Amino acid sequence: MSRRRLFSVLSAHSELAVILGGPFSGKTTLVDTWLATDPCPEWAPVVIPEPAHDVTPETYWATVASSLCTSLGVDEPVAAEGSFDSLCSILVRHPRPVMFVLDGVRSVEAIEDRVGQLLRLGPQVRMVVTSRAAGSWAELVDGHPHRTIVGDDDLAFTVDETAALCRLFGLARDQRTIEWITRRTEGFAAFVAAVCATLRAEKPDRVYGTDALDVLVDSTVDLVVMHVVAADPSLALSSRSVLVSAAPNTVTESSISALPHIDDSDAFLTALTESGLIEACSTDEDSTDGETAWRYPEVVHRSLLRVGSAEYPKELWDARSALIDYWLQRSRPDIALEHAVERRDWRCAIDIVEKNWVALYGSGSLRSLGIVLLELLPDDMTTNDRTVASLRTITRARNKAGEPEQWAFPRSFETILRLGSLRMQGAYDEAMEVCDGLATEPVPNFETLDDTTRHAHGLKYLNFGTVYLLGGRTTDAGTMLRRAHTAGRGVFVEREAAGKLALLEALRGRTHEATRWIEEELRHPPIMGEAEALIRTAGLVATALVALDRLDTGTAFRALSELGTPRHTEELWAAVMYARGRLALLSGVPADGLLYIDSELQHFSHRLTGISAVLVDAARADLHLALGEARAARELVDSSTHPLTAPARARLRLLGGDPGGAEVIVHRGDAAREHCPAVGAELALIGSVASLRLGRRTDARRHLQRAVVLAEHAGVTRPFVGVPPSAVRDILSLGVDLPIDLDPAMAEYGIFREIRVVVRLTPRERAVLDALLAGGTASTIAKEQFVTLNTVKTQLRSLYRKLGVHSREEAIAQAHRLVVG
Repeated sequence: MSRRRLFSVLSAHSELAVILGGPFSGKTTLVDTWLATDPCPEWAPVVIPEPAHDVTPETYWATVASSLCTSLGVDEPVAAEGSFDSLCSILVRHPRPVMFVLDGVRSVEAIEDRVGQLLRLGPQVRMVVTSRAAGSWAELVDGHPHRTIVGDDDLAFTVDETAALCRLFGLARDQRTIEWITRRTEGFAAFVAAVCATLRAEKPDRVYGTDALDVLVDSTVDLVVMHVVAADPSLALSSRSVLVSAAPNTVTESSISALPHIDDSDAFLTALTESGLIEACSTDEDSTDGETAWRYPEVVHRSLLRVGSAEYPKELWDARSALIDYWLQRSRPDIALEHAVERRDWRCAIDIVEKNWVALYGSGSLRSLGIVLLELLPDDMTTNDRTVASLRTITRARNKAGEPEQWAFPRSFETILRLGSLRMQGAYDEAMEVCDGLATEPVPNFETLDDTTRHAHGLKYLNFGTVYLLGGRTTDAGTMLRRAHTAGRGVFVEREAAGKLALLEALRGRTHEATRWIEEELRHPPIMGEAEALIRTAGLVATALVALDRLDTGTAFRALSELGTPRHTEELWAAVMYARGRLALLSGVPADGLLYIDSELQHFSHRLTGISAVLVDAARADLHLALGEARAARELVDSSTHPLTAPARARLRLLGGDPGGAEVIVHRGDAAREHCPAVGAELALIGSVASLRLGRRTDARRHLQRAVVLAEHAGVTRPFVGVPPSAVRDILSLGVDLPIDLDPAMAEYGIFREIRVVVRLTPRERAVLDALLAGGTASTIAKEQFVTLNTVKTQLRSLYRKLGVHSREEAIAQAHRLVVG
């Protein structure tokens, strides 16, 4: 089999290579094929096959010593000492380089210590070891540059290796099939090889559909798994126990003890660990009470459940029933609900939801398992059941007539469901009214509450904070989200509140505070199921916005790539669009950014209200400005008064040749600066350029100094590349120390150019404008053009309207800035 990438790893480490993997990982095959390439011709190979499971150390090392003598061509010593000491004596007396290949050493007592002693004999000893048990090999390898461990992830077949093996079996397979086989078998060598053998035995040229290929791969994997179980002496007589043990997702001493049909749980768990079928895993301590935890590889787990469902359905049902009770007793209704869903025990699942809604919602389980439960429930259970109606509201944000008037959950939860529904409809004003009616209630002392009550309060405040955030009331949002973070300690609420606080601060341009909340959000591990995709959005968007404010487009691109395209149920979709728009600007591809946002808007148009409308309009306006499309930008933001659109509005006027209008918006934005320092810095920079163009250098310098102070306070540099390149020389001439080297920054990130607005005039209006530019008045123009004074005044009013001015002097100044046609 093609394993060249691993051949080089084995050959590169001259002292010790330990290959750790389960019974399906292909460790022995890897070593055999590597040795067949004669990788180290100057070393004498000593290959020791896997010993019996009950081998004694004396017997094992005697076998190694005997094989060494045969390889070196020397006589075996008289047995005057222990077999391991004899082995060491031979190596000392015959210093020829020796490479030991010790296969399957998991049952050899104190193998790691013995291998360490052999390595200390000198550089003439090299070891390659394979084992199913991790043991203490890591200690032997740690810190040694010429020692390595090859683990399960390394041993897994790549798509290219699967393709090479197919060719070796004479199979012509397309890339999609190759990828599917690799993914379905998780790259385990034994399974990949068995599938290839099965395909060749059937019809090598047959084209399989996805379903048929799934059946073939699964049945092949099942045969290999059960063959390994049958071949292990400690498991062969308890195959039923092995199948039943697949019921829990995580195997611990207590979970195995809770299962029926397992006679001696301690002995059985020992046999499982020694067989290599299960592997150690890191889990949530709350779910295992600090016990050591193992789990089957997922492909093996699925196989055991398939076989168990076919051969021992009653026993597997009993096992899941026992696990439901086990996890409910341990206050983990989320895991109990998983087992109820897997067992298709719908009444039990609904009862778990009804009795444990706070804990389930707090862990995010209802947002993931609730969807699965609703999809699988029989039709006769989905009507007139209040719990099912509540679940439907959570997962589908429905608020339609016809649902039961009474909820299965407490009234506070009904409010949470209603808020979720209003948010998904984009009815933020109505949702904020609901919050306003409840937010004035006294805030309890969270430390005096039990966990269930405290988490319920955390959930309430999280929903209030989200409503205010989406509605655009940032101060109220921050207050509620901080309460949620405190009250939600220990459940998903704490993490989600941190992520939304990070987003809130990032939108304000307060990068230092945003970074602190981003770090707090990252402190929490991912949560179970699809809820992770819902919770991570705020933190990733905040990460992208902070990076963009610091001109770090690489970090922003990675965060947004990880996030992907927002789902149609994503509440923070507009924040994603806003960040993508900013990235497109700084990357110099405004047309691509605008195309992406416009194409996605169709999915969210019914929720284009509140802060979502502000963010989308601000992003699209700047993208239009970067493309020179002033009219489109004006239609989006000209009537807005929100601080986040102020830079786009001021920039529109500055780029369009109206520095006075830009300066008005700059001064009007003073109130926003306290809460949005990055916006304030951007406005101050635009104000500086506007003042320069109006001939007021003192005001320009004052604006620029304020921009520097605000930018340094906020930790941002992006505002400095939001001015037109033609203004850079003038800004630098003001003599203010900037926190950025402006010339190279503008060369890399500068995107906004002057916009020459074209005004179309009639021939008569053009003649009147030319006369004004030549110094004429209304009276002189009337005489020169042989028309009445009233006719000239009418033409002047039309001309002023098209130029956007109110006087002769303004018309003359505007005509010099515009392209008149």
